[in-house]
Amino acid sequence: MGESPQARETLFALREAIARIEGKPDHAARLTADLRSDAGFERPEGYPGKQDLFDTLMRDTLAPGHLIELRAERLQQSGSVMAVGLGLALMAAQEDSKKRKRLLFVADPHVVREAGLAYAPGLGDFGLPPQELVHALPRRIEDALWLAEAALSSRAFSAVLLEVHGNPKKFGLTESRRLSLKARATGSRLIILRQGGEEEASSALLRLFVESAPAAARHLADGTLLGGSIGSPVFRITLEKSRIPGSPELILEWNSDDRRLRLFDPFKSTGLGSPHPVTLFPKTADRSHRTSQVGSVLAFAQRLDRAS
Repeated sequence: MGESPQARETLFALREAIARIEGKPDHAARLTADLRSDAGFERPEGYPGKQDLFDTLMRDTLAPGHLIELRAERLQQSGSVMAVGLGLALMAAQEDSKKRKRLLFVADPHVVREAGLAYAPGLGDFGLPPQELVHALPRRIEDALWLAEAALSSRAFSAVLLEVHGNPKKFGLTESRRLSLKARATGSRLIILRQGGEEEASSALLRLFVESAPAAARHLADGTLLGGSIGSPVFRITLEKSRIPGSPELILEWNSDDRRLRLFDPFKSTGLGSPHPVTLFPKTADRSHRTSQVGSVLAFAQRLDRAS
């Protein structure tokens, strides 16, 4: 049986505390724990490995006619949830043999007020041309559900992304079941982005808990890594509802050139460059309470202006 989210957070907090005592950065402790999870943990017989988990996840998410749900507990992770949702939708569009390449994103007004609208230049860097995304911003959840169902019936989009804030009463198991049946009947894909919500019963084939994760350094032309740089975005995915028992985790990286998610494979930095190439000033807590003098004090003779 998989460990609960509270147990995982407690374990991560202990790892970070140990890393601070040893003088290591916090994110390095998380990366070290992820790298050692496959090597040091003996899985039960018949339990799939990371590659098998990833292959199963991709088969289920890219297959047409399914409802997939992505969830985050806080709105601070809304960008990660949206990025993973758009990534899965782009991969589904590539797998689609038909010419349905456009995506429909039905945004939530509360999330837009807190996190902002989708940024067109950023979508281009992510690998999604802005002209391939149709954006809608209905005022009510009833209008959003009607729009998502109409888009599924039209079969004009390779995937429909429906953003929902929290756990609204007007979007429960009944509405989820209706959208799931519509997606299955039309052979379309529906991805629910639940921003700042809790787990609840739904008709989704998969429910994934999404968190941001530390990225590796950027690759140089010779294949090495530039120390102190930031590479492609990385996400921690927890399978909350799937055919696999427990709550396994995967660390995935988005490749904007191939427009695909892949298993995160970090490399050791070459040490070229540094996140702190210059001498750092002391922290405020270590400074004296007295204001330091900027330079030498010069004495000027008093000037008396006399009327002629």
